[in-house]
Amino acid sequence: MSNLDEGWNAESLRGLDLLVLPTDSTSRWSENESSVVQDFLERGGGVFVFGIGDVPATPEGDSSFPLPRLRQIHAPIGSPRPEPESHILAQDLVSDVDPDHPAVRIPQRVFLHRPRQVEYDDGAMTPVVRHEGATLIGTVRLGEGRLAVVGNGEMFLLPFLGRESNAELFLDLVQWAAKGTTSSTQWSALDVTVKHRYPTRVFAEGEDLEQSSGSHLIDARPFEKLLSPLAFRRLPHPYEDESTFLTEAELAYHEMPRPIRQAVTRFRLRSNAYGVLLIKGLPTDPFAPRTPADPGERIDKKTWLSELWLAAFGSALGFPFAYRQEKRGQLFQNVAPTPHNATKLSSESSALLLDFHTETAFHPHMPDYVLLHCIRPDHERVAKTIGAGIRMILPELSLRDRGLLFEPLYRTGIDYSFGSANGFKGNGPLLPVLSGDPYDPHLTFDLDLMTGLTPEAEIALRNLAAATRKVQRWVRLDAGDLLIVDNRKAVHARSEFTARYDGLDRWLQRMCVLRSPFHSASDRRLGSHVVETRFAV
Repeated sequence: MSNLDEGWNAESLRGLDLLVLPTDSTSRWSENESSVVQDFLERGGGVFVFGIGDVPATPEGDSSFPLPRLRQIHAPIGSPRPEPESHILAQDLVSDVDPDHPAVRIPQRVFLHRPRQVEYDDGAMTPVVRHEGATLIGTVRLGEGRLAVVGNGEMFLLPFLGRESNAELFLDLVQWAAKGTTSSTQWSALDVTVKHRYPTRVFAEGEDLEQSSGSHLIDARPFEKLLSPLAFRRLPHPYEDESTFLTEAELAYHEMPRPIRQAVTRFRLRSNAYGVLLIKGLPTDPFAPRTPADPGERIDKKTWLSELWLAAFGSALGFPFAYRQEKRGQLFQNVAPTPHNATKLSSESSALLLDFHTETAFHPHMPDYVLLHCIRPDHERVAKTIGAGIRMILPELSLRDRGLLFEPLYRTGIDYSFGSANGFKGNGPLLPVLSGDPYDPHLTFDLDLMTGLTPEAEIALRNLAAATRKVQRWVRLDAGDLLIVDNRKAVHARSEFTARYDGLDRWLQRMCVLRSPFHSASDRRLGSHVVETRFAV
């Protein structure tokens, strides 16, 4: 080891086998520094150089790589570009590399992330990975030394080491650059991909969300005197004059106490580790009618508090909407048990666990948020609304499982309420389970209805289910509680409970919210909040 912060010179590099040099657009190499690296190589040293991320073009004459003849091409590689939700581009290793080269000892594929082209001006670079004729990873022998160059080293960061091929390639290149030879790296790569876990902060061991302090919980009861005037003012009818009611609810939200609005804004912008926001003790409806026997029927009430809270917080988060196939397209949906759906995979069930799922995981217009407001708890107060956030799940997954879950190897099922047979798996779209930011991904998962297309994909799915159960948290919702689920960052479930069908059963109201109405506009009639996408099942 050598502390190069003290200065670059031949003496500081003496005794080193390998020099690892991350570079980006802010890297500036003087002629003297480049000369030191060149001399180190020619005397038999090894250098491993890799770019970092999307490097913008640098002014002419500036050098972002340590050797004058080594260049990174700034135009992105990949045509067609990966889909917006996909960040990995699979690419076979080139077949015309020297068979003795360490990177092609075994047939393998590598997984690229925002690949970048590299060139060595005198043409002496041996390509290791190419795409569309461009060299993305190459090696150069310079004097007695060895130079390995990677256009974008992000493929070797932890989120992209989920397949042994990436890990093996990284270890092979490092060993080759350092020693000029390689030994088997297969078991070392397996150790990285299977055993390695991301470090994470420690969470409270208790599963009850109410017993854990943090940004996921806000108590509205101290603000009762401020909220009551909003709750009991005269409001338009939410079912007969929906548009005016939504407008009034949005305005009412801006009159809420600042701490409540701050918590909602933080959740909207950054979510949290649990993927849920629990607001306890909002003013309740003193004239709540009996729990509806048919949740699809509109219930007339003397006051509209539950609808007000849903509409107010829903408008703060985005665009409230509904599906034509659910509860006859009602924006405010009643969730209550029915005897004919007691054992079906439906929100009207009670006698079975409604297992972890992303709300309408199969739908092109999947909600960004699901709001659940409790009007009446179950008789024994045992029903748990359960959640698990992706930020807590990730540290429980191996890098191999993470890599697999980012690939479109999974097919989910279409929900019962949208016309599918109860419990029918895999009749929906093909999709990845993890998507978006590889360091803080989105999650799309339905434990009951999703299946993997390959044996290893199915194993990754089972490991995800086990990790989800391990980190789960729950709350027993009481009257006046509002639970907001970040449907992109968490899955939710509901435990079994005993329904009596006596008019006093558990009764929630639910609302779905999109961050923006833009993408769903083609599937809604002008001015409507109802999405009418149809499914052939």
